[in-house]
Amino acid sequence: MVTLKQNELSQFLEGENTPPPGSPISWASFTHCGLVRQENEDAICIETGPENDEAPRYLFAIADGLGGHQAGAVASRLALTVIQEEFHKWPSGANDRFISKAMRAANQEVYNSANSTPELFKMQTTLTTVMVEQDSITIGHIGDCRLYKVRKGRIELLTRDHSMANDLLQMHLISQEQAWQHPGRHQLTRSVGADLFLRIDLVKQQIEPGDTFLLCSDGLWSELSPETIKETIQKNDICDASKELVELVLKEGAPDNISGIIFRINKAEKQPSSSFSWRTIFRSN
Repeated sequence: MVTLKQNELSQFLEGENTPPPGSPISWASFTHCGLVRQENEDAICIETGPENDEAPRYLFAIADGLGGHQAGAVASRLALTVIQEEFHKWPSGANDRFISKAMRAANQEVYNSANSTPELFKMQTTLTTVMVEQDSITIGHIGDCRLYKVRKGRIELLTRDHSMANDLLQMHLISQEQAWQHPGRHQLTRSVGADLFLRIDLVKQQIEPGDTFLLCSDGLWSELSPETIKETIQKNDICDASKELVELVLKEGAPDNISGIIFRINKAEKQPSSSFSWRTIFRSN
C-alpha cells in the first residue's frame, strides 16, 4: 500500500514544474483553496519522461477528492502518487493501455485505503489523466473534472461529466439549461475508490501545433462560461492566463477549490508507422 508523508502531500500544491526551453509543450499549473473551503482537496500532477528520449512523453493529471475531514485530500494525492509511479515504469507507446492500467491501480489503492483506515472511510476522488506523445493525446476520465481544447478560436469539451444532472441530460430527460441549475449537477455517478470495478472513459485524438488545453477541477468550470475560458486561455502567455482564471473565479465567490493546468502544443511530430506484427494484435491487456 502506498503511504504519503506530509511533505509528499504538500508537493502537489507547492511544487514547481516548468518545461525546459524549446520544449514541444509549454504549460502552467495553479491551485487555490477558494474563498469558502478550509481544505484544498484538489491535486495536480505533471510528469515528463523518459529522459534523453527523442520522443518524450508528457503526463498531466488532476484529481478532486471527496470525503471531508481531510480524507478527500488524501484520496486525490494518493491517486496521483500511483499514477506517477506507473508513468515512470511504463515504456513508450500504448498510452491507452497505460492510462487504463494506471487508473485502475489508483482505484485499487484508494479503495483499499478507504476500507482499511477508519478515518478515511468512504474517501473517493475524481481523476482525469492525460498523456501527450508526439502527435496524439490520450485521455482517461472519471468524475467531473474537465479537459477543454481550444483550436483556431473554437473551444471543445473533450470529457463528459459523470454526474446525475449530465446523465439525465444525455438521456434527454432535462435540457441544457435545466442541467446547469439541477441539484444533481455535482452529484457524481462515477469516482475513484467508490467500487472495486472502475469504468473509465478513454478518448484519443490527434493534436496540432497551437492547440491549447485546459485541464481543470469543477471549482473552475462551474463558475466560468466556456466562452470566458476560451478568451482567457487564448492569450499568448499561459502563465498570465492561469492567474486571470483564478482571479475571475475569485470574483465569482470561489465556493470550491480552484485547480488547473494549461498546456499548449508548440510542435507535434508524427509517429512513425510501425511494421505489422501478430504479436501486437494478440498482446494481452
